[in-house]
Amino acid sequence: MSQEKEKGPGLEEPERPDRAREQFSRPSKLEDLEHQLYSRTPPPAHSQSWSAEEQRIRIAPGWTEEAERQESAFIGIVGKIMPWIKRLFIASILFALFAGSVVLYGFWRGGNVVSPQNISVSVLGPVAAPAGEELLLEVNVANYNDLELTSADLLVEYPDGTREPSDISKPLLRYREALGAIPARGTVSRRLSLIPFGQEGEHKLVKVSVEYRAKDSNAIFSRKGDYDFIINAAPVTVTISAPKELNSGQTFEVAIDMTSNANTVIKNFALKADYPSEFQFEKSTPAPTFGSDTWHLGDLVPQTKRTIRITGRVNAAEEVERTLRFSVGTVDPKDKKLLGTVFLSGTESVTVKRPFVSLDLLINGEKGKTFVARGTGPFRTDIAWTNNLTTPITDLEITAKLEGQIFGRDSVQGGNGFYDSNTSTVSWSRRTDSRLSSIDPGEGGTQSFTFGLLPVATNPSLYKNPSMQLHIFARGKRQDEIGAYQEVVSSFTTEIRVSSTLSLGASLAYGGTGPLPPKAEEETVYTVSWLLANSSNSVSGARVTAIVPSYVKWVGSLSAGERITYNPLGGEVVWEVGDVPSGVGIGTSPREVSFQISILPSLSQVGSLPVLVGDSAATGQDRFTDTTVESNRRAALTTGAVPDGKLKGIVVR
Repeated sequence: MSQEKEKGPGLEEPERPDRAREQFSRPSKLEDLEHQLYSRTPPPAHSQSWSAEEQRIRIAPGWTEEAERQESAFIGIVGKIMPWIKRLFIASILFALFAGSVVLYGFWRGGNVVSPQNISVSVLGPVAAPAGEELLLEVNVANYNDLELTSADLLVEYPDGTREPSDISKPLLRYREALGAIPARGTVSRRLSLIPFGQEGEHKLVKVSVEYRAKDSNAIFSRKGDYDFIINAAPVTVTISAPKELNSGQTFEVAIDMTSNANTVIKNFALKADYPSEFQFEKSTPAPTFGSDTWHLGDLVPQTKRTIRITGRVNAAEEVERTLRFSVGTVDPKDKKLLGTVFLSGTESVTVKRPFVSLDLLINGEKGKTFVARGTGPFRTDIAWTNNLTTPITDLEITAKLEGQIFGRDSVQGGNGFYDSNTSTVSWSRRTDSRLSSIDPGEGGTQSFTFGLLPVATNPSLYKNPSMQLHIFARGKRQDEIGAYQEVVSSFTTEIRVSSTLSLGASLAYGGTGPLPPKAEEETVYTVSWLLANSSNSVSGARVTAIVPSYVKWVGSLSAGERITYNPLGGEVVWEVGDVPSGVGIGTSPREVSFQISILPSLSQVGSLPVLVGDSAATGQDRFTDTTVESNRRAALTTGAVPDGKLKGIVVR
């Protein structure tokens, strides 16, 4: 057993070779860790104390220098960025302070600033309104600011077609009113009145704005508040009547009935027509004002009706459909041939067929679907016919049938045709006219006859609105492409309406004052009486007129309830009779009016019969025939019309 020597201070035991080999062969730290990591044997428990060798950490000098260099670069970058971050932070603080100051200033100054958002312009009115009637709108201007508005003005721009309520003939385009000052938190209201015109369903826009100034400011600001509404009813209804089908070249009539729905008078009322290119205008009742398509109808009174009848024809080579358009409104003040405001437009379509044989009927030289007979005749009737085919027509027969009770069966004269009183027909064939045996393409001719009306046709006790019909037929044969014969037929019908008869009576009587017979330089008063009778049809708008000479003085009317006027400028006396029912004065009392005049004869009139009232006549509108009727004309009344028992009214000294 060997005993080891105790090491003294400062003495080191020399390293033995076997220990060096042990250290050289000992696994490294990494190998130990790898062995412990993959070993299935749990690692031994570590003591709480570390060996001095394990506690020593050796860092390579290169690693330390690299770390110092990286740290120095980072510190340099941070050193460069930090001043900018500080500046940005300081700027943010300053901006926040400025914004807060602005907000505080706004709160402090808010009561001294006028904001347009605090000004309201509202227009109150219905969403829809009828055309031609007065429309009331209420405009409210509210100032919700804490400052007063000075010099506020209301401006209104009206839509096209707007009229003045006080005078419907005047257009209403713009309106401006000075509202003055509007106090803070105050409201000003104004009422607008207008009469809109336009087509049904049309949108209208009233532009409303307010211009104002703020206190202690010269700047002008504005605020808008428009108003939109719809025209829900037209002021006039239009009814168009026309045949649905007609033959090419056939004369036909279009009736346009216009009725006022407005509550006010429509002034300068007019109708404008738009025809297809093939339409040929012949005539109209009443006659056009300009050309053949413009009618000025004057003032249209509420609930009254106007009718225009247009006669014409459409020539078409083939079967076509054509449309006629009619517009009603007011006359354009700049161009009398145009409509300034259109109320309503209506259309009517007709189918035009190419006839095999065209037929035209003329009564006393007049064409049309309706003929108005004045008196009892006789009436000459002409039937014009033409072959429109490209092939000949053979065995053509033309028949005219009179239908009604107001014509005289014994008054019909058939000309070269055969009149059969049993069937009231006049017929023509190849037996009566050789031309009808064969008619080449485009060839035509005329057949004529005459008839008259019964004397009692206008007797209201027998016939009210007397009328009759005249039917024309044409039949023949044509050869088709395969040589077979086919029948061709054409027809035409005309209605004959009898116009009413106005009868006027005029008489003169002594007025009870002055000498009779009249004497020079002494005044004598006379009484004039007019009596009016009407026959079979109702008449509207009847009036009687006469002229009084300048040397005759108007005294006055004697008939209460009758409208009679005298115009000293021109000396015209007018009796506005109005409506006259059928039968007035026939079996009943006539309409009568009386008025007085006086004459102060001059010495130059001695030995003469001075005229006191000139020729007089009555006119009116026949409601059945829609034509103007005129009475018999009464001769002038002189001083000789009053029997004086001596000189028949001759002026003496």
